Amino acid sequence: MKKFSTLFFLTTAMLTAMAQGGHAPMKFSGKATIEVGGQIVSTIASDTVGYLGKEVTLPEMRYGNFVIPSFTIHGTQFSMDMSTMTVTFPDQQFMETITVDGVQKTIIGASLTGSYAHDSFNTFKLKVSFMYGAMPMPLTYDITAYYIKDYTDKLDVSIGGMFNYTAANVTYSVRTYPEGDKTLLDVKIPSYELSGTPLGELTVGSYIIKGLAKDEQLGGYYRNYAEDGLTMHFKSVKDGQTGMDDDYVMSTLENNILLVYEGKAIKVTNNFHPGNMPFQITSTFPGAGEVSAVEAVKTVGQNDAPAYNLAGQRTVAGYRGIVVKGGKKYFVK
Repeated sequence: MKKFSTLFFLTTAMLTAMAQGGHAPMKFSGKATIEVGGQIVSTIASDTVGYLGKEVTLPEMRYGNFVIPSFTIHGTQFSMDMSTMTVTFPDQQFMETITVDGVQKTIIGASLTGSYAHDSFNTFKLKVSFMYGAMPMPLTYDITAYYIKDYTDKLDVSIGGMFNYTAANVTYSVRTYPEGDKTLLDVKIPSYELSGTPLGELTVGSYIIKGLAKDEQLGGYYRNYAEDGLTMHFKSVKDGQTGMDDDYVMSTLENNILLVYEGKAIKVTNNFHPGNMPFQITSTFPGAGEVSAVEAVKTVGQNDAPAYNLAGQRTVAGYRGIVVKGGKKYFVK
C-alpha cells in the first residue's frame, strides 16, 4: 500500500510564537533529491516532512542498497521577517552522533540552509549536506515541499447504499501545491473502523489520492482514481473469525473523490470499491478541522494578535515603542 514516503520533524520557537503559544507539528510534502559526489542518485517524487523548530529530524534516505537512517539535527539557527512571516535558515554547520546496530556513527554537516515562505502554498525548502560515518564523500538532501493541513471530524460511511455507519475523530490530510499553471491537491484518506456491519467488524485502511484538480462544474477538487492502481488494506472480523485481511487493489469500477472547501472546513465525498467487492462504499467527511499554525497567522485580527518588538520578542502589557502586530508595524506611545 502506498504511504507518505518519509517523515521528518522540526520544532521551532518561531512557529510557536506565530501560533500564539503552541501548535501541532506542521507537515510538508514535496519532491526531494539525494546527491552524492555531485551526482543526483535518487529523486523522490513525494517526500513528507514535518516542521517543529530548532531540531530538524531528517528522514531515512536510500540510494541503491545504501541506507542512512533518520537522525536529528539539534540547535539549528534561523531568522524571521515578522512583516512577511518568512523564516530563513542561514548556512550553518552541525555535528551529530547516532547509534546503528550498536555502532556509533558520526554525522558531520558541512551545510544546512532553508526557508519557510508564507506564500499561497506555504512553501518549505531545505538543503542539507553532510558526511555520514565513513562515507568517502558528502551526501546532499534537497527538498521543496508544501504545507499539509489536517482536518479532524466524524466520518459518515454508507455501504451499498443500505447500511450506514459513523466513525469518530478521523483525520484527513490535504496538501495544496503548484503543478505548472495549475493548483492540485493530494488527499490522505485515513484508516478507520466500523462496528456491526454485515461483514462484522471492519478496518478500512489508509491510502493517498494524488492530483485532484479544480472542477468548476462540481465546485471543488475532483479526481477519478479508478485507473490509478491504488491499494488499501481491508480487514473484516465476524464472530471472532477473520474474513478478509489483505491489501486490495481498487477495482476499475467507480472510484472517485470530490473535495469542496467550505470556509475553513472541507467536505470530502469518496466513492470506492476495494478489490472485487460488488457494492460501493461512500464516505462523507464534513471536515471541521482545527486552526493550524499557518491559519492562525493568516486570520488573527489586529486586536487579538500578539505583539513583538523588532528583535522578535513578544512584548508585555505597557510596552512602548515600535511593535510588529498581525504582520504590520505600529508605534505604541
